[in-house]
Amino acid sequence: MKPACRRESAAERTLGRPRHRAPRLLSQMTAAAFCISSLLLAGCQSTAGENGGGLFSSATAPAMNAARKLWSGIGDDSTRNVLAQASNLSAEGRRKLKSANRLFDVAEYADAASQYKQLAEEYEGTSVGEEAQFQLAESWYALKRYPMAQDGYDRLFTDYPSTRYVQLATKRLYAIAQNWLDATDPAHRSRIHTVSAVQVAYEAPDEIPLPSNALSLRYRILPNFRDKSRPVFDTQGRAIKALKSIWLNDPTGPMTPDALFATATYYLRQKDYVEADRYFNILRDEYPDNPHIKDAFLLGSHVRLMSYQGPSYDGTSLEGANQLTAQSLKMFPNSRERPQLRTDLKKIHLLKAQRIWHRVLYYEKKKNSDRAVGLTCVQLINEFPNTQFADMARDRLATLDRNELNVLPGFDRILESLPEKRSRIKQPNGKVKSVSTTADGTNGHGGY
Repeated sequence: MKPACRRESAAERTLGRPRHRAPRLLSQMTAAAFCISSLLLAGCQSTAGENGGGLFSSATAPAMNAARKLWSGIGDDSTRNVLAQASNLSAEGRRKLKSANRLFDVAEYADAASQYKQLAEEYEGTSVGEEAQFQLAESWYALKRYPMAQDGYDRLFTDYPSTRYVQLATKRLYAIAQNWLDATDPAHRSRIHTVSAVQVAYEAPDEIPLPSNALSLRYRILPNFRDKSRPVFDTQGRAIKALKSIWLNDPTGPMTPDALFATATYYLRQKDYVEADRYFNILRDEYPDNPHIKDAFLLGSHVRLMSYQGPSYDGTSLEGANQLTAQSLKMFPNSRERPQLRTDLKKIHLLKAQRIWHRVLYYEKKKNSDRAVGLTCVQLINEFPNTQFADMARDRLATLDRNELNVLPGFDRILESLPEKRSRIKQPNGKVKSVSTTADGTNGHGGY
């Protein structure tokens, strides 16, 4: 019997245990297919790179090693062990998460936050960790510890860029920002209207009186140690950061137009017209169908005019204000702001004339500049004939040396239409009065 047993054992060893050959063959075929696909993918990646070295470059080494191990059967048990451990770990994490959720459901938010924080760290990078991080921020929000809640939502976006809680988190961030802006400016709520599809529930009253002892609300550099619902420093700055997090992490979400509009109007109230113009411009260009589009044009044209710094600076904002104001008049014929838009157009017209007159004053400081002064004055008269600057340009032409101007083409007819030579007209300090004052007797551009 022993020789027979030995022959059977030798046959089994020679044939490689035939009863298990089919699964073994199927595993090898799968490994071969994986090997080929890995080589092709790695080859494409290596040839597309800057230092592409062909199909069998160093980029294919990891794929080749993995395929070799699968082919030879090495690592099968370890792979199965890892999957089994991950399955057990996920099940254990789910049990812990349910325990924390029960605490949250019965309003034990502080204890729930402690468990959520531990789970978020222990299961970081998994679905359990993602839900724990979101619920941690929700717990701080329920406790009205808004600064910690804001940090929790920002951490969620950082660790899980494609999180499934993005709309819920942005809704919370918008409510936090509005709460802080209301605290710093009680009239803020009446100026900002939420128009997105997501309804934000406010717990605070419509008008929040400014506490007499809240100096940290008035002076941003002073710390806040009493109110746990506000940051220690710079409540307004943290509110703007919360709004920024909304459009950065959910640019196509329903809260993004509201966040951009709230940011733009915040800078408008702060008289930072350059920043306000930037955010109104984003609303017009990137979100043309948003419900704030009318205000983005009407307020945007006014803000761009206010951001103009004078004839000594670049005139791009002035040209942009002229274009936006004209577009607003055409697009919104029934707007109540049409009288203000027409007033702004008149001021823009005068400001553009002032820019040319400023060049006249500049050329006068140069030697032998009668020709340059004459050409600039003629440009001013032709482009803005009915302005006070055109009258000053005519007076200035009459004081120039006609022998210098006669050599210029077309100046004979212009010089004949000028009055007799008179004394040079001087402006106070060599400057013209403010356009906003000389135009309509006001001291500013007006407001909406």
